[in-house]
Amino acid sequence: MTRRILIVGYGAFGALHAAAWSRLPGVALRVADPDAGARDRAVADGIAATHVFGTMSEALQDADLVDIVSPPHSHADEAAMALRAGLPVLLEKPATRTRAEAARLADLAGAIPVQVNMILRAHPLTLRARDLLTEGAIGRLVAMCGDFSGWKRMRADSSLIQNDGVHFLDLMRHLARSPIVGVDASATAHLGGPVADDIRIDTRHASGVRGELRLGLLRGGLVADSVVPGAMTRKELLLCGDGGILHLDYNRNRLTHAPARYALQPGGWHPVPGPLTTEDVPDLTTMSLLSSVFAAFLEALDKGAPPLCDLAEGAVALAGVTDAIAVSLARTARPLTPVAPDLEAAK
Repeated sequence: MTRRILIVGYGAFGALHAAAWSRLPGVALRVADPDAGARDRAVADGIAATHVFGTMSEALQDADLVDIVSPPHSHADEAAMALRAGLPVLLEKPATRTRAEAARLADLAGAIPVQVNMILRAHPLTLRARDLLTEGAIGRLVAMCGDFSGWKRMRADSSLIQNDGVHFLDLMRHLARSPIVGVDASATAHLGGPVADDIRIDTRHASGVRGELRLGLLRGGLVADSVVPGAMTRKELLLCGDGGILHLDYNRNRLTHAPARYALQPGGWHPVPGPLTTEDVPDLTTMSLLSSVFAAFLEALDKGAPPLCDLAEGAVALAGVTDAIAVSLARTARPLTPVAPDLEAAK
């Protein structure tokens, strides 16, 4: 069968989605975008002019599945429109701006499949890490440390937390197999602008696992970003167990496994490292990863299986976490504990 895929929003990511969809068999693309320039680009990219629409409402009549890649502020309304038409939805992150919007979508969706586009869940490093955790390769998971930062343009329509942070917040929940139940967050504007350029988020999961996540600009990056051309970033997640660590580098597409055992001695714990091993994922691109995510959604539709990341986790729960982070950031900063002056210097 041929599925008519309606891409809502044809900016840079909309065009990327179109190219990724085109890799799959049995797909016919449609585009809806109110911007005439975007529609012209879609036609220039090979989408028939008769399949390019100025409004989503007229395009819905010629669609079997809706892929929403528009600016975040319009996600909730556009997803609701598609769901009212009874169509499955692939929803780019951040799925919604608030938990209330996410909850309304979940109620509206009912049994209609919706997949939030948390592509790192489908990344081979994530799949391998899940297997290694299940096998007990690092013992009991106790902590996670994430760094999604670097020299990458900040977006006016989405914060560092919504644009970058949600990927790792979701990933931490996914790998811990446990929801986030508490957060503590702090932010600094080192560059003096109106927007925070360095954010730290500490998480506590229902299982007791603790996490920390850094977002921002100033630490820079040593590797070309895997998604945004010209950016240099860090996309690294460290999984710490009582039997070693797993280090996942999503820019270099490399997993490092370092087993260890901890021997209790009078002075505390003595680590005994084991042999370090690395695994690389060759020839992986954002395009191929997106295609695999889209293929997984189509397979879920055909088999009636759950999507890779549903509204409950990718929208409702995640919006609850970002709402809690916003509350934490708005609190009065805790004062630093002063350090006693050096006695010699004070003489």
